[in-house]
Amino acid sequence: MLAVAEHPATPPSEAENAAEAAERLILKHAIDAALLEAKSDSRTKPELRTMDIDPPYVSAKLVLLAHVAAAHNVEVVTRSGSSQAYLVGFAGDLQLVDLLFTSLLLQAAAAMLRQPSTGRAFRRAFLIGFAAEVGRRLDEMRAEAVAETGGTSTEIALRGRHDEVQAAMREHFPRLGTKRTSVSDGGGLAAGQRSGATASLSTGDNELGTRRTAIGG
Repeated sequence: MLAVAEHPATPPSEAENAAEAAERLILKHAIDAALLEAKSDSRTKPELRTMDIDPPYVSAKLVLLAHVAAAHNVEVVTRSGSSQAYLVGFAGDLQLVDLLFTSLLLQAAAAMLRQPSTGRAFRRAFLIGFAAEVGRRLDEMRAEAVAETGGTSTEIALRGRHDEVQAAMREHFPRLGTKRTSVSDGGGLAAGQRSGATASLSTGDNELGTRRTAIGG
């Protein structure tokens, strides 16, 4: 499914369907792995990792990272004015977030090149709109995967895993605040949402790890 979704000759609608099917399977696999580990005598613990976010539009890219992380039970912490993000979660979930976030950044960059409008305000708003729509889709797919895997019993097991991540967050970051992200270009926001609605949610390994600088100024 990932191969179909990523092939340049695949029609857009077919690529989108294949990518969504692949992400559902990935989410179900991650849920199954979490349930198995919950029953195991050898338990892993949440980890703390850092991720550098390349400029420009660092704050907008962090919005995308937060949406992707939330769908995979990973928490993101940032410091005002910093381009570094701190991620807390289980190792397998952290890997999925890294792969998917990088893939989506590349897709957002390609989508922006197809827009008739330019300018920093438009592009920043575009990224935020793109992130919001991708986050909505991922949340829906995660809910579907939980329901298909076991419903309420699975939710209870995953809640325990979520609580472990939250406990690790409090340990590493005992004092946390919140911040709001605003946009000044409604057209860019709407264009980003439209592009996010058709973005591939594939996490295939396409040597993405060093390609987070695709979005220019």
